[in-house]
Amino acid sequence: MKPLRPLRRPLAALTALAAAFALALPARAEDVHPADLPAVSCEAYIILDADSGQVLLEQNADERLYPASITKIMTLGLALQKADGDWSGQLTVPDEAVYSLVGTDSSHIALQPGEVVNLEDILYATQLASANDGANLLACYIGGSIQGGVEAMNRQAQALGLQNTHFTNPHGLMDTDHYTSARDMAAITRWALEQPGFETLFCRTDTWTMGPTNLQPETRYFGTDDWMRVGQEKYREYALGSKSGYHIDAGQTFVTLCQQDGIRLIGVLMKDVSKETKFADACALMDYCFENFERAEAPSGDASALSVPVKGGGDELGSVSVAAGWPTVLLHRQNLEAALSTRFELPQCWVLGTEPGGSRVVTVEGGAWQSDAEARYPVEYTGLESVLESARGVRLEASQTPLSPWGIAAGAAAGLAALAGLWKLAKTWRRRARPMGPEPGLTFIRREWLPGPTIRLKESGEARGLDSRPLNPRR
Repeated sequence: MKPLRPLRRPLAALTALAAAFALALPARAEDVHPADLPAVSCEAYIILDADSGQVLLEQNADERLYPASITKIMTLGLALQKADGDWSGQLTVPDEAVYSLVGTDSSHIALQPGEVVNLEDILYATQLASANDGANLLACYIGGSIQGGVEAMNRQAQALGLQNTHFTNPHGLMDTDHYTSARDMAAITRWALEQPGFETLFCRTDTWTMGPTNLQPETRYFGTDDWMRVGQEKYREYALGSKSGYHIDAGQTFVTLCQQDGIRLIGVLMKDVSKETKFADACALMDYCFENFERAEAPSGDASALSVPVKGGGDELGSVSVAAGWPTVLLHRQNLEAALSTRFELPQCWVLGTEPGGSRVVTVEGGAWQSDAEARYPVEYTGLESVLESARGVRLEASQTPLSPWGIAAGAAAGLAALAGLWKLAKTWRRRARPMGPEPGLTFIRREWLPGPTIRLKESGEARGLDSRPLNPRR
């Protein structure tokens, strides 16, 4: 792997030449900084519209940096995708979920090999307590082992088209080959928000209680340390959810979801100096966006002559038309006359039983006030009912069977049932084949829960507010 930061030791003459050449080039999107934009301490950030993906502001958004525990957004997203809304299952903790963390001095909830835990508890432990043993267990749930879970994470990154992301673990502990960028992490967060229950998990502020298990008689409590939601000076009513991360090489990292006046934003900050500056930067950038950006109508584009062929059973059954749309974009109040244009990206065909796909893309010229960006909205289609009705009862040469919507649905359901049976059988075999080892000598960390944003640490027994806790806990 190439170093994240190549050494730069140019001669003075070359530096001057490069600077002169740069002045002749148009400003890149990430170099656009409005005069009133607040200064920040983080190395990289990006703020974008959660609905359309339109970037409002960015700085070094494509730089490869270490994510620390915001890695867990991908882990949680995949676990929730697999659970598909059913969090009632139970998991048995394997050896590797615990022993792989020995010597790392990282955040954990003292899981033990052989402990039977509720999936829901582990989801909240991984999100709220940033439990690395919880993330390991979820990776095993996703892919049958930690490595299998990591491979699924990298496959999903490839499916999202991410160019600056590679995972080596499910929790974010330091590894030189474990990296992402602010832009990629924003894309991961947008995808995760589409998974069943992720927003509920991501936005929980109240303490979560995990009851005793077969190996742990103590009750465990998990709570958020997001100062934008439970703090005082940095509290923001518009803050909905977040995930934090930290280790020495990554610095402070942060992903936040915020909403105000119909504008829903995702913010990603990477390599910040301290916990205090991280929240200060996030507040400053989000305050700026909510104060200066507003939603505006965009040209819908000429969709009257656009259509997509529909195929089923190997044959073309007809076509559907692109429906009218009313896209919007976010514009800086000093850029309300920005040049906007719309185009369509349509699939070659729509195969029944799959998502139709297609995007309505609005291009925004940011000028000196915001990033040049694209807002993407899924295309909607009309005329499918007519296509299905015209194909009812038709015999296809490829299959020689009548085609109907009910037949398609029945075939898809049978295939899914067969795959589910194979998956259940494979999980049972892996569980029986997995060896169990001795219990590790982990000490369960007890923290007494108190109402509100105050915690009591066992070590000192002294009550402290969230804003007075150590700025750089290891996550």
